[in-house]
Amino acid sequence: MDSQNGSPAIGVGMVGYAFMGRAHSHAWRTVACAFDLPMRPIMAALAGREQAALEEAARRQVWAATETDWRALIARPDVQLVDICTPGSSHAEIAIAALEAGKHVLCEKPLANSVEEAETMAAAAATASRRGVRSMVGLSYRRTQALAMARRLIVEGRLGSLRHVRAQYLQDWIVDPEFPLVWRLQREHAGSGALGDLGAHIVDLAQYLVGEQLSGVSALTETFVRERPLRGVLRARGRRRRFGAARPRHGGRRSVVHRAVPRRRRRVLRGHAGRRRP
Repeated sequence: MDSQNGSPAIGVGMVGYAFMGRAHSHAWRTVACAFDLPMRPIMAALAGREQAALEEAARRQVWAATETDWRALIARPDVQLVDICTPGSSHAEIAIAALEAGKHVLCEKPLANSVEEAETMAAAAATASRRGVRSMVGLSYRRTQALAMARRLIVEGRLGSLRHVRAQYLQDWIVDPEFPLVWRLQREHAGSGALGDLGAHIVDLAQYLVGEQLSGVSALTETFVRERPLRGVLRARGRRRRFGAARPRHGGRRSVVHRAVPRRRRRVLRGHAGRRRP
C-alpha cells in the first residue's frame, strides 16, 4: 500500500470486465466521491481472457494494467484486494486462491454453483479472517435507503412481531424468448440459474431484515423458455437466422448479413433446463 495526502491506499485487481465488471469499475472510480473511506482504492489491474477486448475494457474503465491470467493478477504485489466479477462457475477457484494468497476478496453473487463449493469458500474465508484477510459477497440491495429504513423499523420493534415474510424480485429482462443463450442461462456456468442469480438477493434480504437465519428450504422451479437463439441469432418466419451488427453503412443504409444456423448446431440452443412437472 502507498499513501497520498495522508490517505492510505489499497490496490484493487478485478477479474471480469463485462456487465458487472463495468458496474464495479464505475463504483471503484467514484466511491470516494460519495463516501469517506478508510482507504483510497487504486485500480491496479484488470484480468480477462481475450487480450484485445481486455485492453479496450481497461482503457474505457480506467485500469492501470491488464492480465490475461487471473493467477497472475493475484500474484501482483500492487494488488491487495481481488474483485471477482466472473460467472459463478469460476468463483470458488479464484476466491480461494486469492484468500490463500492473503488478498481481500469481494465476490459477486451467487457465491458458488453448489453447496459444496460455497462451504469450501466459507471455510477458506474463515481461515483467512484469522490472519486479518477480509471477504464479502456483493449483495448490494442491503445498501438501498428504503431497505435500510425497513431494517431500522424492524430492529426498533415498530412493526411488532414478524410472522411472515413475502418477497418478489420484479425483473423480467431475460424472460424474452428472443434473448440469446448467455452464460446465465447455461447450467454449467450459472448453477441454479435465476434461482441463485436473483433469488440470492431475496434470501439475503429476508435474513438481513428479520435478523434471523433460514433453518430450512423447500422450492419448486420451472424453466418456461426451453430454447433460445445463440448470441447474434434472430428468429424470423419460423427459421433462426444469424445476423451481424446492424449499423449504418454506405450512405446511411442498414447492412445486415443473414446466415441460417446449421442443424448440427441447434442442439446447443437449449438453455438452462429446469425440472419438468408431471
